[in-house]
Formats: sequence, C-alpha cells, structure tokens
Amino acid sequence: MPDAPGEILRHVPLAPLTSIKVGGPADAMATCTSFGAVTRALAWARDHHAPVAVVGKGSNLIVDDAGFRGMVLRLAGRLSSISVRGERTLWCGGGASLPRAVQRAAAAGLAGLEFGASIPGTAGGAVAMNAGAYSSDLSQVLDWAVVCDSEGRRKVGRDDLAMGYRTTSVAGDQVVAAVGFVLSPGDPVAIKARLDELRSHRRSTQPQGVRTFGSVFTNPEGDSAGRLIEATGLKGHAIGGARISPVHANFIEAGPDATAADVVALMDEARRRVRDSGGPLLHAEVRYLHPEWGIGSPPLAEIA
Repeated sequence: MPDAPGEILRHVPLAPLTSIKVGGPADAMATCTSFGAVTRALAWARDHHAPVAVVGKGSNLIVDDAGFRGMVLRLAGRLSSISVRGERTLWCGGGASLPRAVQRAAAAGLAGLEFGASIPGTAGGAVAMNAGAYSSDLSQVLDWAVVCDSEGRRKVGRDDLAMGYRTTSVAGDQVVAAVGFVLSPGDPVAIKARLDELRSHRRSTQPQGVRTFGSVFTNPEGDSAGRLIEATGLKGHAIGGARISPVHANFIEAGPDATAADVVALMDEARRRVRDSGGPLLHAEVRYLHPEWGIGSPPLAEIA
C-alpha cells in the first residue's frame, strides 16, 4: 500500500479492538472526528484502491487470522458523542456506544430504545445492520441517519435505508456517521426498572466475563438458533481454543489461544449438525473481516 497520510496509523493490531479478541493486524487505520474527515479517509482509500472496514466496538466481528490489507476506520470525538435534541430526538455519533445511548435516553425520560442495552456495539454499526433484541430492532426507532462516502455526506430517512431483519442498504464503502432516534416521553423510574429487568435476563441467559460476541446466527422464523444448536448436543463443544458456550448455544467463547479459524470451524459444525438433524440452514449474524474483501459474511462451508 502506498504511503498514507500522517493521521492514518500503519500496521495496527485488530484483535484488541474486538470483543472476541482474535485475528491479525490492519495495514492502516484512520480515526475520524468529523463528517469531512470520514469523507477524506474514504476518498484516500478509494484513490489507493484500499478496501475499507468500519470497526466500532468490535462486538459483532471476527477478524481473519491474516488481518486486513486495507484501512480500518474508527469514529471518535463528536462522532462518538450523544445528546438530546428537542423533546424526542436522541442524536448519536456513529461511533457512540449504543448501551451508553440507552442510558442517556433513560436519564432524559425517553423510552423506546431500552432493548439496545443488550447490543454492545456502536450506534452507527447497529443501524447499518439493523441490530435488534427482544423482538425489537432499530428500524422501529430510527428517524434519520447521516451516511458518508468518498464523495461527501447525505442525510437519509429510515425508509431510504431499506431496513429488514438484520440488514439495510448501507454499502461496504459507506459509513453511518450519525443517527437520530425518535423516542417517546416516559417515566424515568419505569424506564430504569425495564433496563434493570433486561440486564438481569441477559446475565442469567448469556455468557458473562468471557471473550465472545453477540449472537452468532440469526433466528430462523418461528424458532431459535440457540435452541436448534443445543438440540444437537453441541453446548460446550470445543475446536482449538474456542467453544460453543455452555450457557447459550448461539454464543461462541474464545479462550486465550483461540484463532479466527477455530471460531469459523465451530460455526461450520453448528450449521452442519442443525441441517443434518433436519433443521433449517442457519445464517450468520456475526460479520467477518476478510484480508482482501473487507467486512462480509464468514467463509462458511457450502451446505446443500
């Protein structure tokens, strides 16, 4: 890769930037604090034919063991801030922590985003994939988003993003740099009680204190990926340094010696066993940072 501008770091380890902490380094990383900086970084990557990957909290991402031969982009400063605008709008930079945004909304007596406390990613990343939990998703509360590319920025409405189940129209060379959630006035005490209830449920049903990311597979219609995997007897099954969580079968836990290859092998095994048992073909919810292509679907084996 040709020499990068001074504000772009070179050869940056990526494993520490993800919650599962596996994978190799990136050739370059840009930290952007304004819409203009995002556009300039994307233009630099375009001009140097470098793929781009936005990495926020890294809570839904596996990095390939070979790393990434492109530029990782991170949002900071104003683009990680949170503020209440008017009576109902919560403004979040794309790099803002979604659980922190939930807390800010609750303190302001704004309801509707509580389910986001269970999504440990950034607001921009969560909107880009229409993340959700507890039968809710961000399409239900999103009002608008600022999307940047190498040509500039544009403000779009929810309908412009074609938000479906864990999917939107946001392309790989675009960045959700800011979002506006439209929420409902509520009782701060009641909102806090709901958050406490959700936290208690998460602690009792999901692995705690281990290296993992969110749900590995999306839930098939009318069923649960965790239930389907558990029914095959895979809870606690290990490959290399990674294992299917003994707490919740739709989570993978990584030990200190785990590799991305171990994680993908476990995903392959879970999909195969569910399909061989007569179940549906599971589809990955977690994203994969490929060395050459950028962020996409994990490299899973073909299953008929």
